[in-house]
Amino acid sequence: LGKQTYDAQSISEEKFLLEAAMKPVDSTLLEIGAVVEERWKVKQVLGAGCFGAVYEVTDLVLNVEQAMKVELNSQDFRTLKMEVIVLKELTNIKARNCCHLYGVGGNESYNFIVMTEVGPSLMSLLESIGGNNPRKKKYFSLRSCLHLAISCLQALEDLHFIGYLHRDIKPHNYAIGRDPDFRSVYMLDFGMCRKYIRDDGTHKRARSNTCFRGTLYFASHLSLKGEEQSRRDDVWSWLFTIIYMMTGTLPWNHVKLTRNMSFLERRNAFSESKQKIMENPDFLMTGLPSEFRAIIVHLNLLGYTDCPNYAYIYQMLMTVFRRNDYNFDMPLDWEPQGDLHQMTLAAPAHNMMPHVANSESRDKET
Repeated sequence: LGKQTYDAQSISEEKFLLEAAMKPVDSTLLEIGAVVEERWKVKQVLGAGCFGAVYEVTDLVLNVEQAMKVELNSQDFRTLKMEVIVLKELTNIKARNCCHLYGVGGNESYNFIVMTEVGPSLMSLLESIGGNNPRKKKYFSLRSCLHLAISCLQALEDLHFIGYLHRDIKPHNYAIGRDPDFRSVYMLDFGMCRKYIRDDGTHKRARSNTCFRGTLYFASHLSLKGEEQSRRDDVWSWLFTIIYMMTGTLPWNHVKLTRNMSFLERRNAFSESKQKIMENPDFLMTGLPSEFRAIIVHLNLLGYTDCPNYAYIYQMLMTVFRRNDYNFDMPLDWEPQGDLHQMTLAAPAHNMMPHVANSESRDKET
């Protein structure tokens, strides 16, 4: 393909991983109209990929639509087991802004989980702004971004509370609720999670040799250098996600990728750019409220085992909220009364499939 280049954000990074003939599984694994375990009736296919398929099902007991994720036992890389472990623990603590786990099952051919069905991902909502106009800057209002920032951080805080890291925080892995549940925000895709605490509650030591997990564009500068990820890295990715939704870009958007670059070359390109920017955080502050500087300073002070001060971050976000005289009844951009509602109607519901990350390897090491 030669030396054709693409800017860092506009080219979907997953293409570098999927173009190597990773064929999706057969989405007809479950037939439309079939009833699974005498409870879930299959309505339609929501998505299919290299790791499995997702179906919209009707819960015949609760009489509501839910999402059923199905994963073939023959797949080399399986994530459903980790999803079940994490979702069970999150459901047990009534975690904020996370899907409810309704059921788990399977047979010799496949395993499945049934969970809350969601609306569009935050990335899909963003991409719907301006329709097909490539010159239209895609970002949310400050009021809407503060709602998302708080909701997304609450979900992440609860995940950390039960002892797990997400390791792939980005707009693709959060979604709003289905109509009329526009205000709810759900964290998705726990297949890349890793437990960071031991059974006795102590923090695990950093491994000297780790594979990168995550998405280069939204990953922390520390993880790109090969350091073991911890809670601070998840929160850095959360911050980058919020900045992206608030401004429509990130300072390393200029990084150029070529199709013949190796993963290591791509990772190093992002690492070098992010490291330079982190040496002068003012580059991150463009277009942001002044309170975000305090959040950046706080994250820069965190060590590997340190717990982020979530309460302090919420405090900074609410300071922005009050300073702008916002109130909680104000419509969000994508709500029926919101300024962007008509455009965001075009955003497709999240198909609940994993948005493939730029992991260094797809082995079973976690």
